[in-house]
Amino acid sequence: MISTYQMGVSTDRIRGSPGLNLDHLECCICHEILWKPVACQSCETPFCSACIRQWLNEYPAQCPNRCQAYNERKCPPFVAKVLSQLKVACVYDSNGCEEIISYEALDKHEVECGFQLHRCSGCQSEILKKDLNNHEINCEAIEIVCPDCRIVYKRGDATKIHTETVCLKEQLRQLRNESKENKREIHELNLQLHEMHLLSKFDMLDLRENKLNPIGPWIKEMKITFDDLPLTTDETKRMPIVYRGLKWNNMKYGYELYLSKKHPKSGYINCFTPGSSPNIAFFKDDVSFGVVTRNDSITFYSLTACAAWNDDLQLTITGYRGSVEINRHTVTLLFGKPQFILLNWKDVEKIILKSAGGTAHPDSGGLSATHVILTQLTIGPAD
Repeated sequence: MISTYQMGVSTDRIRGSPGLNLDHLECCICHEILWKPVACQSCETPFCSACIRQWLNEYPAQCPNRCQAYNERKCPPFVAKVLSQLKVACVYDSNGCEEIISYEALDKHEVECGFQLHRCSGCQSEILKKDLNNHEINCEAIEIVCPDCRIVYKRGDATKIHTETVCLKEQLRQLRNESKENKREIHELNLQLHEMHLLSKFDMLDLRENKLNPIGPWIKEMKITFDDLPLTTDETKRMPIVYRGLKWNNMKYGYELYLSKKHPKSGYINCFTPGSSPNIAFFKDDVSFGVVTRNDSITFYSLTACAAWNDDLQLTITGYRGSVEINRHTVTLLFGKPQFILLNWKDVEKIILKSAGGTAHPDSGGLSATHVILTQLTIGPAD
């Protein structure tokens, strides 16, 4: 869409101004009629405001008339007065507009003029502004979103893509998915309530026996959310070998702002919510953590995990005492949807996590990888 500000006012657009010497109203840069003029303070030569801005970008502080320096002032009053008497044809006269407008009203008219061209959002044809609404109401290439099933289709394809049967089937599919998601959330809430019950029983037992917990400060910080790790604004980092009294192997962690910028289509993004930790831990293929000193042990209550890139990613969690496997649990992880996994494994020394399988999530940009995201671990001393 063009405008007078972009094109200037050519002399052939001036109407009904006999006797006026238009040569005195021309900009010496573009050689068209002055538009929104300003002047040089030294020589008082007027210029179109857009023309002098462009000139000064190339020749800073230099007047086109080679004055010592360009200092701007308002256009001389007599020039402004003569310009105000001009009658100008609309810039959209070639599209059919027959309006003749005063110089001072030209801006407002052209913003509202129904003969400016707009591109149809469907077929991309150029349509007059005054006809655009009626065109788009009937254009078969316009995309429509069904308010009931949320299918997106082109108006012309409605009889093929969005029949009543298709709409009802899609609504039913979405209701089933919502029901499945609601059941999953309720199941996770029940697991978390069960964990809270286990932890409260442990705290009451500890108080009744009136003794210090062997792990000391963990009693207040049993849930590990990685919020106290240093923020890594320009990279991901390896987890410290010893962190929160545990020994870690192959685990990494990253900061919200960095991961959001680096991997905007990944499942990492959904793991950060208001009030949550600014860090998450993650690994690929396998990782382990456990006690620092042999013959010590912990209770591994739970973890919350999801897949960073794949759908249906398999996570196998194995607990060891010494070199003997004593616990095993396999779960299917969802892309970008952290799920709570309650274990309540007692008297374990080492935990190994392994990921495998799955397929690239449709919104992940085609990347398939077995990265697992951890947002929390809950541990405690062995009973």
